[in-house]
Amino acid sequence: MNEVVWGMIGCGDVTEKKTGPGLYKAKGSRLKGVFSRTQARAEDWVNRHGHGTAYLTVEEMLADAEITAVYIATPPDSHYAYAMQAIAAGKAVLMEKPMAIHKYECQEIITAAEKAGVSVFVNFYRRGLPKIQMIKEKLDQGEIGKPLTVEIRHFQKPHPSDYENPLPWRLRPEAGGGKALDTQVHVMDYLSYFFGHLTWMDGCAMNKGGLYTVEDTTVANFIFSQEIIGTAAWCYVAGYELDEVTITGTAGKMVFSGTGVTDLVVNGEAIDLEEPEHVGLAFIQSVVDELNGKGNSPADLESAALVTRWFERLLSKT
Repeated sequence: MNEVVWGMIGCGDVTEKKTGPGLYKAKGSRLKGVFSRTQARAEDWVNRHGHGTAYLTVEEMLADAEITAVYIATPPDSHYAYAMQAIAAGKAVLMEKPMAIHKYECQEIITAAEKAGVSVFVNFYRRGLPKIQMIKEKLDQGEIGKPLTVEIRHFQKPHPSDYENPLPWRLRPEAGGGKALDTQVHVMDYLSYFFGHLTWMDGCAMNKGGLYTVEDTTVANFIFSQEIIGTAAWCYVAGYELDEVTITGTAGKMVFSGTGVTDLVVNGEAIDLEEPEHVGLAFIQSVVDELNGKGNSPADLESAALVTRWFERLLSKT
């Protein structure tokens, strides 16, 4: 390929600034088509961004021979079906996280892609952020010695949307889980980027606040393939806010927010980083470069499938 030509399925919040603009701002990349189940929404997105054409159906988009890749930006319960359609049409796929609701769906996507000879990426865009790249570099250089443990703490007060009727899709059972699944899969994924695949995870998930049916409080233990062990506590009905990851090594530690994109403290020294205009652009550029034969993306499809597998097991204990 000399150019990746994208079709985008879904045009929700994530496509407005985080990732959507990356499809037409990345070098060697062009956005041709947008589809939404609400046609007016797709047309509005196209008009505001000034890129692409609104398609009436997914089938119409996938039949367009000029489109070489599809970005799936829909809720998790539709990832599997859209990915399988795109793969069958011979398109490369970039899909939002989590990869799918069930581990068997992830494996079927991987198998279908291998059979069709097309590439699939899961949009764990944080791997491309300067902050994550810097952490990985400092870990590889041994700035905290040999890494030993990871501690994750993510606590939030209830949000006004937790009381809405209907609830946001992220808090409905068909999404596969609650706020931890929505945000902390990012953390587990980039920790897998640092320390190897997630090989074990167990714990307990409960609903303590009664605001919705999916879990709101979870405690987990986990192990990565490089034998780094860790713990996590995620609570979204807490009385205070905390977003912190601590990596402890034999010669020091790193502390940073799990979901933030600019903060990092290494052995007591704060490092400030500039926030990108589009947090997903660097990762999309790496995907485009790989599809165009000009580089390699930090994406890891097997790792993305494993994160789904272990979260599915963990949340089944709710």
